[in-house]
Amino acid sequence: MAVKENTQQKGLSNPAALALASSPAGQQAIGGAIDTTLKVAKITAIVAVLSIGGYIAYRMYKNRFVSMATNSKYPKSNITKDQAKAKAEALYQAMHGWGANLDTVLETLAGLNYNGYVEVFNAFGKRSPAIGSDMTLTEWLNNQFTSSYDRTQINFILPGIL
Repeated sequence: MAVKENTQQKGLSNPAALALASSPAGQQAIGGAIDTTLKVAKITAIVAVLSIGGYIAYRMYKNRFVSMATNSKYPKSNITKDQAKAKAEALYQAMHGWGANLDTVLETLAGLNYNGYVEVFNAFGKRSPAIGSDMTLTEWLNNQFTSSYDRTQINFILPGIL
C-alpha cells in the first residue's frame, strides 16, 4: 500500500530531481529559464502589437479614397460642388440595394463634361454596397452595369469612364 501512495503524490517525486531543483545550480537554472521565458514573451508581445498595427495601417492605406484631379486641358466643370453632391447622392440611391436603375443613372450623368464627372466622382467618394467593400463611383458603375448594352449607353453619355 505504501508504494501506491507514493505513485499518487503530486509534484517532484523523483529524489534526484528534487535535489537538483533545491541545489544552487538548480535554482540558477530555474531562474535562467524564467528570465528566458519572460524575454521570449516580451518579444512575442512586441511582434504581435507591431503586426496588428501594421495590418491596421495597411487596411487604412488600401481602403483610402484617392480623389481625381480635374484636367486643365478640358473645359471647367459645368456643375457646382453642391450640384455634384446632389448628383452623387442620386447615383448612390439609384445603384444601392438589389438592382440598379439605369434610367436614373443616365439622367443624372447626362450633360456632364469630364471635369463635371470628376466633381461628382470626388463628391461620391467611397460608399458601401449592400454586400462587399466600399467602392468609388467608377467601381460602382462597373459593378452594377455589366451588360454591353448598359455600358454602351453610359459610355455614350460619358465616353471613357467605364
